[in-house]
Amino acid sequence: MSLVTVGSGRCWQYSHNVGMRQTTGNGFSQPIGAAVGKDGAVYVASRGNPRITKATLDHEYVTEFGRGEFTYLTAVVLDQDDNVYTSDEWLHRIIIFDRDGNQIKSWGETGEEEGQLHGPSGLAFDADGNIVIVNSLNSRIQTFTKDGKYLSGFGVKGNGEGELDMPWGIAIDNQGDIYVADWNNHRVQKYSPNGTHLLSFGSGEPAGVALDGSTPYIHATVGNIGVSPNSLNHPTGVAVDGDGDVYVVDWMNERVVIFNSDANPVACLRGDAHDLSKWAQATVDANPDMAMARRRVKNPEIQNYFRMPVACLFDQSTNRLIVCDTQMCRLQIYVKDKHYLEPQLNL
Repeated sequence: MSLVTVGSGRCWQYSHNVGMRQTTGNGFSQPIGAAVGKDGAVYVASRGNPRITKATLDHEYVTEFGRGEFTYLTAVVLDQDDNVYTSDEWLHRIIIFDRDGNQIKSWGETGEEEGQLHGPSGLAFDADGNIVIVNSLNSRIQTFTKDGKYLSGFGVKGNGEGELDMPWGIAIDNQGDIYVADWNNHRVQKYSPNGTHLLSFGSGEPAGVALDGSTPYIHATVGNIGVSPNSLNHPTGVAVDGDGDVYVVDWMNERVVIFNSDANPVACLRGDAHDLSKWAQATVDANPDMAMARRRVKNPEIQNYFRMPVACLFDQSTNRLIVCDTQMCRLQIYVKDKHYLEPQLNL
């Protein structure tokens, strides 16, 4: 099985995965967001048994925090001081912790007016240190200071160019442009910092299985979804790397579609976790019955694939793509090689 995905002069090599299904301690419960700190620590937001887990991508568990503070945790992002900002779509609130997990403050006024929150989901910091928030339930993008003072906003519900319908994830590139996963319009839209529509990724016409929104269990044993990369089906997450490549979590098609800066698809990732994480392997090694049950699996390759992934991020400091493989309760990690050359076959 190939662990390298190639597209248009670059490749993405599967590195490893971190995590396992766990309600506490060294594991996650439906991870729906992650953020990497300056020291390399990763903060993972679990929606099931909601909490933030602090660990490293080398499988070191550090701590967890926030338990009891969330109802429906939706995202996590770090400011320049590695303070941890989280959003809760049910509480319509932003809850802030320091890097050690001590709660600093929370803010958010519930409502439909400018500066109010209604179903906050995706979070991102701009170059000025202000926080940009996706208001999913009223299809609006709003910018606040770190302390919650409203600065500006844009967005209206609809399916026309620049309009949004239940957006979810968000990312900001090195030029300050904003990318929004337009969930119910089956596309990602790119905006200037002031909200001018610049570009759309995806046709806006979904394809694949489970178009009615039900769980696409048929994907469980399919390595290649077989759907045009332009046909996104309820995308939830988006990330941008330093070269301008855009990563879209195609939630209902259970893949990550990679576009270039001109919105042309160049590659798809389906998931490559052929190995267990160190945490999961230790659990299997300690339980002979579990090891025997794994040997009885008829289609062991199904462990490779993403199951309902929700979010991704690109860590430019290490050139790594991190995908929140939500229903598999793990992170899958890829390393990008932007100087990849296909070797000559006659060498």
